[in-house]
Amino acid sequence: MDKWLMNNNAAKVIALVLGILLFAVVHKDDSTAVTTPPLMESRWIDSVQVRTIGLDTQQQVIKSMKPETVRIQVRGKRTTIAAALPEDYKVTLDLTGYGTGRHVVPLHHEFPQGIELVSMLPSSVTVDLEDVQTKEFEVRVKTEGIAAAGYKAGTPIVSPSNRVHVTLPASRMAEVKSVTAMVNIGKANESVMLKRVKLTAYNSKGQEIQDAVMTPSVVEVEIPITKPFKSVPLQVNLTGQLPDGLAVSTLTPDVNQITLYGPQEALDQFEFFDGVQVDLRQIKAEGVYKLNVRLTPPSNIEKIEPSEITVDLQISSVKQRVISGVPIILTGENDRLETTVAEPATRKMDVTVVGAPSLVDELKAGDIQLIANVNDLPPGKHTVNLQVNLPRFVRRADNIPLTVTIIIQDHSTPVTTEPDTKPTPPTGGDAGNSEGSQSETGQEEHKPAVQEDAGTSTETNDTSPDLNSENDQSS
Repeated sequence: MDKWLMNNNAAKVIALVLGILLFAVVHKDDSTAVTTPPLMESRWIDSVQVRTIGLDTQQQVIKSMKPETVRIQVRGKRTTIAAALPEDYKVTLDLTGYGTGRHVVPLHHEFPQGIELVSMLPSSVTVDLEDVQTKEFEVRVKTEGIAAAGYKAGTPIVSPSNRVHVTLPASRMAEVKSVTAMVNIGKANESVMLKRVKLTAYNSKGQEIQDAVMTPSVVEVEIPITKPFKSVPLQVNLTGQLPDGLAVSTLTPDVNQITLYGPQEALDQFEFFDGVQVDLRQIKAEGVYKLNVRLTPPSNIEKIEPSEITVDLQISSVKQRVISGVPIILTGENDRLETTVAEPATRKMDVTVVGAPSLVDELKAGDIQLIANVNDLPPGKHTVNLQVNLPRFVRRADNIPLTVTIIIQDHSTPVTTEPDTKPTPPTGGDAGNSEGSQSETGQEEHKPAVQEDAGTSTETNDTSPDLNSENDQSS
């Protein structure tokens, strides 16, 4: 027995048996069950964004899509699901081939390898597609801030073009009221140039339209910053006299307006610029002349552009002509008085004019004004000088004043009770009686007759070439 116990193998067997018995005694009352973790599991993932593919955004846009997110249940190895990120779960809406209108489209999914879809809620979405529209707008440049003292912002220059194309759903295109580029010119004393200025579309309330697509989206803007300036029409004046027998036929400057630079209060005084003088004394014969004229800035004006102009002047021989039947116009009439033209009774006159043949030949009675100013004249008989207004470069053949005889009568003057008989002449000569009688009996009918005479005179002048020809020859 002792020999067996001293055997090494026997001792090992006994130790093993004792170990097993000891383990059984220690864990005899342990109620915790030891289980092996499972290899697969499933999980619900909420608010997975639906992504769209296959949509030609140049032709269509999504007007509405419901729902925009879905809930999915996936299954896979525990370690695989734990390692997957939310963005790894892709749910897509393929809109390839779908046209304008409302459609119910099934959803597709793409998950990491080893993860499969158990369920998707919902499995399809309702999408409403709408055509897009592109419209051209003008770019408006708005400035922020104020240029340096004494400087003024000029007209903005937009490159490569001041036109931009705006793309929006057709139903929203009417919202666009302007496309604007904002430029800050605060305290600038030289031109402001920006290479990339963002364009923004605004609605009628001045609110930005966020999803408007603009082509191009940025432009280059230059804003000139200069001293205050003003562009005004140019008027060329003639000085001196041409030799006898010559007249100005045409006068044409190479520019029609000039630009003045200076303080704003000085510029505000100019509505036109008449500081250009052409001296006719340097002309000796008929022909076409090109005259260079330097422009001198007026007082308080720093600069004038251009500083020199060219005037084309055509000189020709004069022609004399009698213009028949020019109507006489009354101005300054008093509503409480009756004013009539006693002499000439036709209320028309002939006017002899001279000028270049190209101007005189085209002249009509309606191109000449004979104005009698009766303002502040008391009742009675008056001789009034006529103001003669002629087209430019045409003048009267003589300087003898043209006069008319005017009769002014108070409306309160009693008239005859028998309008069909000749009224009793007032005290005065026969001529005065006759004139007074005409004004009394023709008070209401005389003024319309004047308008008719004026129109008839113009027509007669145009349709009576023989008379005009005789006048020309007699002249």
